[in-house]
Amino acid sequence: MAMSGDRILLLLIEDNPADLRLVAELLEDAAPGRFRVEPARRLSDGLEALRTGLFAVVLLDLSLPDAEGAAAIGAVREAAPSTPVIVLSGMLDGEVRRSAAEHGAAASFVKGEDSIAPLVAVIDELIRERP
Repeated sequence: MAMSGDRILLLLIEDNPADLRLVAELLEDAAPGRFRVEPARRLSDGLEALRTGLFAVVLLDLSLPDAEGAAAIGAVREAAPSTPVIVLSGMLDGEVRRSAAEHGAAASFVKGEDSIAPLVAVIDELIRERP
């Protein structure tokens, strides 16, 4: 499992500084000391970080300056095929969720406090399933 000290490493690819801070703070509040969130503000920066092989899970926004939607998911899956991808978006409808799953996302959540407990549960499940 990808860890830093005793923390599980998560790569958060998100261009909005407020959303970066929100997700990191909500994860810390929900699971104190369990995760270390490394930010990447562009898909290209996230892909570079993935080359290290250190991340347990990628949290991915679907609207980035250098990629959107399925293309972003596909690029992450290609760069790190064994690293699970969880989509975090400001808005998700059935079509976006379906498309994300079809392109290899393990799960999709709307960013916000209501989604954090289920997000932590999915991260835990994905980490347990990982070889």
